[in-house]
Amino acid sequence: MIADAIKKINDEMGDLEEKRVPAAPIVKYLIERLESDEKLSALVNQTHKTLKKCFDFVYEQVRKHAGEQTDKQSNTVWIDDNDVYLMAVDYFLADDAELERIKVAKEVEEDKKRQERMEENRINAENIAKQAALDKAQKALDKKQAPGQMSLLDLAG
Repeated sequence: MIADAIKKINDEMGDLEEKRVPAAPIVKYLIERLESDEKLSALVNQTHKTLKKCFDFVYEQVRKHAGEQTDKQSNTVWIDDNDVYLMAVDYFLADDAELERIKVAKEVEEDKKRQERMEENRINAENIAKQAALDKAQKALDKKQAPGQMSLLDLAG
C-alpha cells in the first residue's frame, strides 16, 4: 500500500506543471511521510484524491493565510515550510464532502456577487440611456425654439 501511494504521487508529479506552490519539496515531504504512515498511504491511494487537487488546496490555504497575515508595508507574507507541508497532508486527511461543501458555498457566493454586479450594471445602463434620451430631447427642443422665445415647459416651470 505504501509503495502504491508513493508510485501514485511520483506518477502524478510527472504529469503536472505546478508553479503556484513549491511542488517538489511538498512531494518530497509527502513521500517521506508515506514511507512510515500506513494511514496516510491509504488516503493518498483513494482515486478521487490527486496531487493536483492537493496543490490547489495548498494554494487556497496559503492565499487565505496570506490574507490574514499580509505585511501591510511590503505586501508580502512568510509561511513556514512545515506549515505548507502540513497543509498538503491536511488535504489528504480532509473529508471530501466538507471540502466540496465549502467549494460549492464559495461558488454560490461568487455567483450571487456576479449577479448583483450584472443587475447594477443593467440599472446604470438604463439610467445612462434615459439621460441620453432626455439630453437629446432637450437639444431638439432648444433647436426648435427661437432665441428669447418661451416654451410651454418654461411657462409650467
